[in-house]
Amino acid sequence: MLASVMTLLLCGSPRMNRSILFGICSSILGLIGLIFLFTASSNLPVHQWPVEAFQGLVFTLVWAVGVPESLAYPAAALSVLAVLAVLFVVGKKASGWWG
Repeated sequence: MLASVMTLLLCGSPRMNRSILFGICSSILGLIGLIFLFTASSNLPVHQWPVEAFQGLVFTLVWAVGVPESLAYPAAALSVLAVLAVLFVVGKKASGWWG
């Protein structure tokens, strides 16, 4: 399954144009940047960084903002999805600049 997804991302499909590929790449790079932002000073192995970054975002929402813990996990998930969506749109729009 993962191999077929990677083949589609790398080789493209007839329906996937350059703007969608730019959007996906910008979302992935933005997610990597967000993970690095929350785990830059951590001594954990790299494979534990995504979980640590998510827990750090939840901690920030609970402690600094005052969101209840039961709402912090869905709010953190929605904020990550919002960042991914915004970066996808930015990458899709930016693909028009190089063409």
